[in-house]
Amino acid sequence: MTGDDTPRPLSDIERDVIARLLCVPFPGRDELRTQLRFATVEGGCGCGCGCVTVNLAVDRVAAPATVMSGAPVSADISDDEFYAGIVLLVDGEGYLCCLEV
Repeated sequence: MTGDDTPRPLSDIERDVIARLLCVPFPGRDELRTQLRFATVEGGCGCGCGCVTVNLAVDRVAAPATVMSGAPVSADISDDEFYAGIVLLVDGEGYLCCLEV
C-alpha cells in the first residue's frame, strides 16, 4: 500500500467501474453486488508507477461470500491512444479484495 493507508469509501468512479463489471452474469455476481455496498478502499498499489489499482475490504459480517473464482470478471478499455485492463479480484474466502487497473 502507498500513501495514506487509512480506509476510505470508494470514489464514485471506483464504485461505478465495479458496478459495471458486475453487470455481466456469472455465478456469485449477486453476492459481489451485495458486497459492493459494504466495500471500502484500504490502500493502493505499491508498484510506484502511479496506477490507480486499489485494495478493497468488505464488512464480512454484513455481506455474503460464495464466489470462488479469484478473478471472476475483467474488461479491456481501449481507443487509438489508450489501453487499460481492469480486473476485479476476489480473495480465497470469496470477498472482493482488489480493483486492478
